Amino acid sequence: MPLDIVSLLIFIGCIVLFVWDKLPMATTAILGCVAMVIFGVCDFKTAFGQFASSTVILTIGVMVIGAAISETGLAAAIGEWIVRVSNGSERKLIVGTYLVSAIMSAFLTNSAVLAIFIPIIMGLSNKNIKSKNLIMPIAYGCVIGGASTLVGSTQQMTAQGLLEEAGVRTFKTFDFTPIGAVLVLLGLLYCLFIGYRRGEKIWGDRKDEAEYSLSQTNVKRDKKKMVIMAVIFVLTVILYITEWIPLAITSSSAALLCIVTGCISQPKAISSVNWNIVGRLAGCLGIAKALEAAGGTKLISEGVRALVGDSVNPMLLFCVLVLMVQVVSEFISNSTAIMIVVPIVLSIAPDLGLNSYAFVLGITMASGVALSCPLASSTLGMSMSVGYRFNDYFKYSIFFDIIAYLTIIISVPLIYGLTA
Repeated sequence: MPLDIVSLLIFIGCIVLFVWDKLPMATTAILGCVAMVIFGVCDFKTAFGQFASSTVILTIGVMVIGAAISETGLAAAIGEWIVRVSNGSERKLIVGTYLVSAIMSAFLTNSAVLAIFIPIIMGLSNKNIKSKNLIMPIAYGCVIGGASTLVGSTQQMTAQGLLEEAGVRTFKTFDFTPIGAVLVLLGLLYCLFIGYRRGEKIWGDRKDEAEYSLSQTNVKRDKKKMVIMAVIFVLTVILYITEWIPLAITSSSAALLCIVTGCISQPKAISSVNWNIVGRLAGCLGIAKALEAAGGTKLISEGVRALVGDSVNPMLLFCVLVLMVQVVSEFISNSTAIMIVVPIVLSIAPDLGLNSYAFVLGITMASGVALSCPLASSTLGMSMSVGYRFNDYFKYSIFFDIIAYLTIIISVPLIYGLTA
């Protein structure tokens, strides 16, 4: 059997396993790489070389930095300060916690940021404050803020890795920020007004059911380490902005500095890394590389071109792809949705005269702002611990998902253009 067909069959098998979700995603991704090598689709270096890619190193560094900020007590101190400033007002709390969670998630692991805020909010003694009215907006801030920079979430890094492998223009740290900032602002207004009223009707006085660790509230704070960590974080953000050195080097250097300065121990730094995410990311990039090397990507592109033709309207194609990714991302991993669609776009864009950069940016943003289902991300799934029901997310978020979709399909073509 031709290798391009074999690579395509392995790729389809991995997608089926991703959707079936009976195996850990990292296991499926690595299994795909192993199959590519065993069946002679590519050599070991092609399939597994992505485990040392800049995207993977960047991801690991971000996780360690986030853990160090939490370990020193700096993150909890920021959260408690917000609570004090709000004077017990739910709406003020929503504004403060939402904005801080969005900013933190732009540079740190989203689920880690939410994990910091949940025990703080649940620990409030003010009877006028309902945690469910606050946790959902905070989860929004984490998810949308995480979609606003290259280093904010794994789906951006997955897309970045695919762009690197395709040899086309890659993203810079803040390429997502212009549209992301608009979505963050829209998300805040939505949570303050539409979401707040809908939440009151959806869950009312339903009892909280917290099933999480309160370890964040018991962190022993060392003011000296908190100051050191704040300096490291600020310098890291500056280097992300200026890109004086490669992002992966900035991330790994900052992570090492956290260990050297004692802000986090090496064992805790290692245990703080979500190796499932790392394995999934590296494995997916390896599968994509093998698929391209064997010619499977070309087969896919030819099939898509046969469906859309050579005269497809770029705007129509963009709208369809963005909608498809946003809907698919509600039920499976954002990175998996990226893995399915982005290679197709990259393969057909040159022949159709499309701006692959704009298409991938819009698709990636869409995958990152799927909020109507708790399966869409680990962050939303974690928020269920306070007592939200599965369908609460759809009732609360469907209108914002529509707003986000319209924002993306209008703003991306205007800012970047859809044709090369």
